[in-house]
Amino acid sequence: MLFTDFEYLDETDSAFKRKVAQQIRNLRKQNRVTQEKFFAETRINIARLETGIIDIRLETLRKICYYFDVSLTGFFQGIS
Repeated sequence: MLFTDFEYLDETDSAFKRKVAQQIRNLRKQNRVTQEKFFAETRINIARLETGIIDIRLETLRKICYYFDVSLTGFFQGIS
């Protein structure tokens, strides 16, 4: 199937969002933090971010990385 440029961007954008969501979920689970505990401590609804449907702000991602003591570089190295 041949995609137009915008269809290709939409498709890759969706795949990237899913990868970011999976990386957030992996960090949370590796650190044995529940969604409820994370929300209580940060006021960030990580459950919504883990769906991969909504866009994440860079500031929010930075706070998530800070919470889990991982750099932004390290976060994105986990995404292939």
